[in-house]
Amino acid sequence: MSSDMMKEYMPEQQRSDRVVAAVKTVSDEIGRSMAQVALAWLRYRPVPVIPIIGARKLSQLKDNLASFDLTLSADQMKTLDEASQIELGFPYDIYAKEMPRAICYGGLRDQILV
Repeated sequence: MSSDMMKEYMPEQQRSDRVVAAVKTVSDEIGRSMAQVALAWLRYRPVPVIPIIGARKLSQLKDNLASFDLTLSADQMKTLDEASQIELGFPYDIYAKEMPRAICYGGLRDQILV
């Protein structure tokens, strides 16, 4: 995965670091493992997610299954969601600017979106 061709398929390193740091912060805050926090977080996602638990040892399986009785607060969810937010980039960013929005609606944006 370290070849130049494969690097474009790798996740953005800065975003990955932000997500790991957020999971670690929540994990330290509640005294549970990072795996438990990550698996509990998936249960709260608006789109159904079915994680595949890849435990190799019984202790890992037990740790992962302990995530089922973990409840995350709204602040903890906000921390995790903000860290994992995807930057939409172009063309989304360009339509966030006033001039393209005005052109898109023929100069009538404020009158249409009342």
